[in-house]
This record gives sequence, C-alpha cells and structure tokens, in this order.
Amino acid sequence: MHITIVKKLVHLRTQNLIKMKKILFLLSLTLCFVSCLDSNPSYPENLATAKKFFALHGEENLEEQLNLISKDIQGESPFYNSEMMGYDEFSKMLKGYHDAFENIKYNARTWLPGTDSLGVFDGSVRTYGEWTGVQAQTGKQLNLKGYWYFNFDDNGLIKAQGDFFDAGGMLDAVYPKNLVIVGLDVKSGQLDKVMEILDSKGGLPTTRAYDGCISLELAINEESNTIWIIGNWESFDKYNTYLKWRQTEDTVIGKMVPYLKGGEKGLKIIQPNVGYKSY
Repeated sequence: MHITIVKKLVHLRTQNLIKMKKILFLLSLTLCFVSCLDSNPSYPENLATAKKFFALHGEENLEEQLNLISKDIQGESPFYNSEMMGYDEFSKMLKGYHDAFENIKYNARTWLPGTDSLGVFDGSVRTYGEWTGVQAQTGKQLNLKGYWYFNFDDNGLIKAQGDFFDAGGMLDAVYPKNLVIVGLDVKSGQLDKVMEILDSKGGLPTTRAYDGCISLELAINEESNTIWIIGNWESFDKYNTYLKWRQTEDTVIGKMVPYLKGGEKGLKIIQPNVGYKSY
C-alpha cells in the first residue's frame, strides 16, 4: 500500500511538471509574440525625427523642418471640413504658425508607438501634449492641448502628419479678430420675415459654413427694428470673396431687400475693422 501511494505521488508530480512546462512554453510564446509586435526597428529613429520636428517648430526653423518631410506628405488639419494638405499647403501652414506665435514650445505628456489597421506596430509615432506660446499680434497666452501623429516612409521622412485639437477655440481665444458688422434696418412688422430668411438653410447657416468664417453672432434691437450680425473671418479677403458670391450668384440678399427700409440702403456692411483689442 505504501508503494502504491508513492507511485501515485510520483505520477501526480510528473503530471504537474508537464502542465507547468506547457504553461511556461505558452507564456514564452506569448511574450515572444508581444515582443515582436512591439519591436518595430524603425520606431526609435522615427521618434527622434518627430521630436526634432516639433523642436524645430519652436525654433521657427522652417527650412530644417521641411528637410524632415516627404514631398508626398499628406497633412491633416484640425479645422472643420478641411481637406488633406499637400507639400505646398503644409509648408504654408507651418510658416503661418511661425508668424503667428512667439516663444512656442511643445510639452509632451507622452510619446507612443503607432500601429497599422491590424494593430501591428508600424514605426509611426503618436503624442499627447500641450503647445504654449504667445500670439504675436494680441499678446495672448496659448495653452493648446491636443493629439498629433506622424507616419513615415521607407526613407524615414514624414509622409503623413495630423493635428487633433480645438482649432476654432484657439482662433477665438488668442488670434486677432477680423470683424465684419452688418446692420439690417427692417421695416415695421417685418422682423419675422427677415429672420425667417436668415435662419433658412441658405441664410446664415450657409454663411457660417463658408470658407474663412470663424464665427457669427446675431442680435435684434426691437425698438429700432434693427438686426445686427457680427462675423469673425480669417481675413477680410475671404469675407469679400463670400460677399461677392452673395451679391452676384446668390438670392438671399434679394429676398430680404423688400423688407428693408429704403430697400438696398437698409443693408449696411461695416468693414474692414482694424486695431482689434479685447479687455
């Protein structure tokens, strides 16, 4: 009986050892698989390039920045409904930021390796962080949190770069405003008619979606029967392009004219307005 018990113990120990070896084998395979996924050989060099690109941005060294990007780059803008940028547009965007800000600096919270659509690490770079600086014209402090990505070609050049942050909020918070003020002197009892036109799909919603329009605000003074529309535009040139379209190709102004005091004279456009300040 004693011998039987010993044999059973030996058998049980042998089975446990076999199970343990299987577990260790599976664990080693898993670790090897994860290690292979997480070990794209180009990532360290690409990470250094991405960090250098942002450091050069702070130095406003456009020439050296352009040396790090592919001629076939695709740039993704954070602005609403924007299209992908090619090399020329991407270069202009960089120059625009250089001109707009002083003492700009990127403070990374983390740098991360990116993956392809299958979840395999592909050497791309991702980062979360915050840009700080001072807007050159207004002197306002920039504190811009966001997410940025960098994809690379076989030569280690940046072939795609994208920005994800509140672009409209940034413009509204720190950039100078190009304000256009429009006054509508409305005939007595016709405010509802004019507002119906302005609120229609082709009215102010179309204006807000037009290229260059940053924001629109409207107020009504019922005592004087006046509607005030205050728009902030990226530039007065872009506003004038919009205005020309409204005057020559669109019908909204024509629909409002019968309800305005003095017809077309009841529409007053005040622009350009310069020397913007906020207090």
